[in-house]
Amino acid sequence: MITTTPFVYGSPAYDTSKVFYARLTGDIYKKDQLLNALYYLLWLPGYFGFNWDALDECLRDLSWIPEEKVVLVHDQLPKLSDDDLRIYLTVLRDSVLSWAGDEAHSFDVVFKKSDEQKILQLLQ
Repeated sequence: MITTTPFVYGSPAYDTSKVFYARLTGDIYKKDQLLNALYYLLWLPGYFGFNWDALDECLRDLSWIPEEKVVLVHDQLPKLSDDDLRIYLTVLRDSVLSWAGDEAHSFDVVFKKSDEQKILQLLQ
């Protein structure tokens, strides 16, 4: 049973002049809507394929982002189906873990504290 994730919960403070800071706002109900928003927020490259595998590949690269620290803040969980939300969270989790200890980038994914239990439940 998973009791923790590599995500950040709450409202941490970041110096936005020193990090690449992206904030996912608004209601997101569809996978395509989420991938499109991430494409623009994270300046994903033109070859981005707008699918989960492409998102996973891009989040493990980030070479187009000059700042070392990349922060993706979720004002709320996307309102996707549980299956799509589980895939999205898994992609994020695996991407965060892949950057652990890397010197090129670090990747923080932030959610509201109130979303923690649902995230833990979905990632079990």
